[in-house]
Amino acid sequence: MTAFVQACRFPIIKAIGATLLAFSFQASALAQELSDWAKVQASGVLTVAVYNYLAPYSHEGKGIDVDIAKALAAKLGLGLRVRAFTEDEEFSDDIRNMVTRGHYLAGAPADILMHAPVDAYIMQKEDQALFFSPYTRDDIFVARNVKKLPTLDSLKPFSEAGNKIGAEAAALPSIMLAGADGAAYADNLVNFKTPKEAVDAMVNGELVAVMATRAELEWALHQHPDKKADYYVSKVPHNSLPPKGWAVGMATKKSNKELAEKLTVAMNELKASGEIEKIFASYGVKYMRP
Repeated sequence: MTAFVQACRFPIIKAIGATLLAFSFQASALAQELSDWAKVQASGVLTVAVYNYLAPYSHEGKGIDVDIAKALAAKLGLGLRVRAFTEDEEFSDDIRNMVTRGHYLAGAPADILMHAPVDAYIMQKEDQALFFSPYTRDDIFVARNVKKLPTLDSLKPFSEAGNKIGAEAAALPSIMLAGADGAAYADNLVNFKTPKEAVDAMVNGELVAVMATRAELEWALHQHPDKKADYYVSKVPHNSLPPKGWAVGMATKKSNKELAEKLTVAMNELKASGEIEKIFASYGVKYMRP
C-alpha cells in the first residue's frame, strides 16, 4: 500500500466511522423520543412537579399531592423526585414550563404535573398536554364561627356590618366577594396571603368566616384541634361559583400515553385500597371522589 493510499484511507475510515456513530446516536435519540416510559424506567425515578403555596396539597415539596405521587411511584417501582414551583401568571405558562417544553431555569419538563384541572375547556386549549386520572374534587366552601353565625343559607350576612369574611388575595373567593351582587360584600372582605392565615385570624376573633376551598379550610382548622368544634365548614350556593367544583388530576406530555396509562392503573389501585382516603385524612381533610 502506497503512502498516498494510506494517507487517503484513514480519513475515509474516520469519516465512515463518524457517520455510523452519528446514525447510532440519532437512532438512540429516536428510540428515546418514541418511548417516554422507557426513559422513566431507565432513570428509576418519577419526576413530579407540584405547586408551592397550595397547602394542604403541596408547599415546598410537602403535602397531599406529594404523598400521592410517592405512593404512585412506589406502585411503578420507581423513586420520586419532587420539583416544587410557584405558579406563573397563567395556567398555560405552568403547562409549558413543567409539562410540555421545560424552562431555561427549571430545566427539562417533569414527567407529570400534580393538581391539574381535568376540565374540557382547558384540555382543548392545552392540546400539547395530556390530562388524566382525576383523583379528587375541589370546591369553594365557607368556614364560619357557629356562635356568631349559627346558620348560613346565603352570603347575605356578609353584607351586614361587623360580619368580616376572609379570603386569599387574588384567588377566586376574593374576586367573587369583591364584585358579586353589586359589590355587596366588598366592605367586609379582608384579604390574606394564604387561606391558613385567614383561618388563623378567624380563630383569633378577627373574622366571622373564611371562604376558600374545602380542603384548605379543613386543613387549616385541623391546626386548631382545641377550637375546631366552634367552626363549621359548608358550601354556600352562589351563581358566581362553580356549582359542583372541579375535578383535579394529573398532566403530562401528550406523547407520554404509556406512562399516563400506568399511572391511571396505579391511581385506581390506591383509590380501591383506601390509601388515597388515608392520605387525605392524615391532613385532617375529608376525601372527595372526583
